[in-house]
Amino acid sequence: MKEIIEQFINQIEEDQNFSQNTKSSYKSDLNELADYMVTTNTQISDINQDWVRNYLKHLESVNKERNSYNRRASTFRIFLRFLYKNNMAPTNYSLIVSNLTTFSKTQEEGEDLKSSDVKKIIEETKLRLDQKLILLMIGRLGLTATQIVSLNTFQIDFENKSIALSDTEKIELPYEIFINIREYLLDVRPGLPGTNEHLNLFLNDKGNPITEIDIYKLIKKLSQDLNLEGKFTTRNLKKMSEDKIDILSMQREVFSVVAPNQ
Repeated sequence: MKEIIEQFINQIEEDQNFSQNTKSSYKSDLNELADYMVTTNTQISDINQDWVRNYLKHLESVNKERNSYNRRASTFRIFLRFLYKNNMAPTNYSLIVSNLTTFSKTQEEGEDLKSSDVKKIIEETKLRLDQKLILLMIGRLGLTATQIVSLNTFQIDFENKSIALSDTEKIELPYEIFINIREYLLDVRPGLPGTNEHLNLFLNDKGNPITEIDIYKLIKKLSQDLNLEGKFTTRNLKKMSEDKIDILSMQREVFSVVAPNQ
């Protein structure tokens, strides 16, 4: 543990953007983290969602001043990100630290998660490709769970980079979603159970077409893992697409007018 912390501190010391005071604060905060791990007889491999939450509770209990807690939590978040980027943690647990702070703040202010928060969760949480695509289809395209479970593989148009929701309704796919769908269809889906029995775009772990319940369970589990119950919801996911709704509507109108004449 101490060797890993030393490695992280060495990187900090080499960063010329940090003042000497900031570097000293990082060292102090990380030494506290190392002491906590010794006290709890834990190591890097023991870090998981519960461990992260317990350490944050510990920080709150020993740091009565909010600024003091925030500084240590920020150092902890950066260290967790360092572990993930260097393949020493299976998941980017720094998201939990960020989202717990966001959750506390939004509870006090009575606000929901921002679109940027939701986007960050999807981008940085370790998800299977199909799970990421489902969340992006809700968040970026504004699709409903009913529409997603009804999608078939032949509705994806690789040439025109679009997805057909019906004979007269198509949506042009953003580059990120198109690239992920192509990878999913070419490299992932062929190896799934049930791929030869079903044309549905998404299949569950048993090889059957996913259901709306599967989608709601995915969102619920993710919200629980990040301690964002009531915040990371389908409604908040759809807020990501609010600034694109008019454009998508225009695309749909154009396709619905053009299609009958083709």
